[in-house]
Amino acid sequence: MAVIFTNKDNCKGCYACIRSCPANAIKVEEGLAEVMKERCIACGNCVRVCSQKAKQIESDIGATRVLLSKSPAPIACLDYSFPVAFPEIRPRQLVTALLELGFNQVVEGAFGADLIIQEYRKLIKTSKQKPIISAQCPAVVYYIEKYYPQLIDNLAPIVPPMIAMGRLIKKYYPPETKVVFIAPSVAKRAERDDEKVGGVIDAVLTFDELEELLAQKAIDPASLGETPFFGPKPNLGRLCAISGGFCKAIGVSTDPLDKEAVVGEGAERVLEIIHEIDKGDIRVNFAELFMCEGCVSGPSIRSELNYFKKKQIITEYTLKETDPEQTEKDLIRYGDLNLRRRFTNRYISLPYPTEEEIRGVLSLTDKTKPEDELNCGACGYKTCREKAIAIYRGLAENEMCWPFVVKRLKATQEQLIQAEKLTSLGQLAAAIAHELNNPLTGVLVYARLLSKRLGGDGLPKEEALSYLSKIEAEVSRSSGIIRNLLDFARQSEPRLKVVDANQVIDQALSLVSHQAQLQNVEIVKKFRGEGCLVTADFDQLCQVFTNLILNAVQAMPQGGRLTLQTEIISEEGVGGKKQEWVKVDVADTGCGIPKENRRRLFTPFFTTKEREKGVGLGLAVVHGIIQRHKGRIKVDSEVGKGTTFTVYLEACH
Repeated sequence: MAVIFTNKDNCKGCYACIRSCPANAIKVEEGLAEVMKERCIACGNCVRVCSQKAKQIESDIGATRVLLSKSPAPIACLDYSFPVAFPEIRPRQLVTALLELGFNQVVEGAFGADLIIQEYRKLIKTSKQKPIISAQCPAVVYYIEKYYPQLIDNLAPIVPPMIAMGRLIKKYYPPETKVVFIAPSVAKRAERDDEKVGGVIDAVLTFDELEELLAQKAIDPASLGETPFFGPKPNLGRLCAISGGFCKAIGVSTDPLDKEAVVGEGAERVLEIIHEIDKGDIRVNFAELFMCEGCVSGPSIRSELNYFKKKQIITEYTLKETDPEQTEKDLIRYGDLNLRRRFTNRYISLPYPTEEEIRGVLSLTDKTKPEDELNCGACGYKTCREKAIAIYRGLAENEMCWPFVVKRLKATQEQLIQAEKLTSLGQLAAAIAHELNNPLTGVLVYARLLSKRLGGDGLPKEEALSYLSKIEAEVSRSSGIIRNLLDFARQSEPRLKVVDANQVIDQALSLVSHQAQLQNVEIVKKFRGEGCLVTADFDQLCQVFTNLILNAVQAMPQGGRLTLQTEIISEEGVGGKKQEWVKVDVADTGCGIPKENRRRLFTPFFTTKEREKGVGLGLAVVHGIIQRHKGRIKVDSEVGKGTTFTVYLEACH
């Protein structure tokens, strides 16, 4: 019976299939949701809701191609919902298209409904002790067989329309005739193989599979002429495609005051009705049930039409094509057809946990109190208790609880952040120790040499001054490292005033322009003419652009072009209010920065420069200053083509 399977490569663990499955026939294992064949009722809801196409239907396209390649060609039998599946095509055009595809004849499956309508009328007249449940929806039948076998005696022992048509063709057509039924429902394919009614349909195509076959043969039905249907002519059987249509056809009132019949469409309502019938709380003669909103809303119908438009299409087609006299003649002609059936008890017992066991499962996801049970439905189950029962039965996993997973991820994230902090602190301490150790070692060496020479035969003044000069240089180097560390640690708050960004850049240029000239770097200035005013600390901002310009020059040891550009841009801020920014680009044509290094550019002590050319604090200091000015900085770079650092500072008016 199982006709639905999971494509594991496509499953993303969204659990939409669990939410939509009325039979709880989805099992999650290692994050993948798989259909359990023994529990599946082939309703196709999981196929319809799976946006990733992980739930797929076993296809009969191959079997249909084989049948079409043989002689005699098979008969195509169209389900009564076909006008809704192809609303842009006239029915007789579809007949022509099927004949061009290679079918021998095309008949309407709705006549199968007209055949069983007579049987239902007889059954309802003779059975008054219990509600009769319609058996034309295979998914409803399978649900009762598997989950409410005590209601099997309530199921009408009459074949569904598809099987009625299959039996008609197999009995009255040549023995070698093959039948391909074209339907909106996945369950029809399961019904084809049902041991109690199977053997009369040779293949079942869904409507979208038919479209695929037509497309492969480049057949456009809308461009074809019209051909009449073959075979017996349906009448009110066409109404069975819509909810309530079957009751109308068999003459049973759905008026709630008459208490004759109840109509249920959609999984949720159908399950409620079945449950109430089992309890004895629904007292009607007949229940017409569809797992979908009638066959016009089957999982294989991709039409965007709403239900009321679909219903209108079916009723208009029925009124237009009705020919009661011809239908009556055909019913008499095939009146001796056996339309009876039996059912199978397929009940599978599952263990049910005790309250203590349920609480134990809930505690595994930190649900120790009733208020911990959020019942958010993210796992696919309506309540946390339902999921706990599913876990007990081996159908679900703890990791399906999204709030629990988020909580655990947050705890893990905090641990990782703490570990990263400790690692960074260790790296920082090691880098500081290393950077300060070199100059201090030099100071110590020269101090000892000076002391030793002074304690001997004396020391020439020039040599003593040389030692002292080297000691001073090393101490200055140490002082510079400590000063950069203080800047990085944000110990110095900016002294804000209105400054012109163009003037700040000019000041920075005056400090490093000589180095640019030495390295044959051409400097191009593209300043906004009216000036770019910002509220900033002039000296700190000058330090930012000095660092950026110096880095750009050092990235072009063989020469190149350094472009400095300023402009004012407007962006949408909070509440849709426009926000103006001074945008400064520092662009070079140097070696570029590899992708793997870009995310670490502003990390303290990260540098790709040679040891004597930097300690990796420059960009970290730049980043800190820009943040203190409530601005932002970004970098774009391509290896071999150059790098652009862009600074954004709030414009001042």
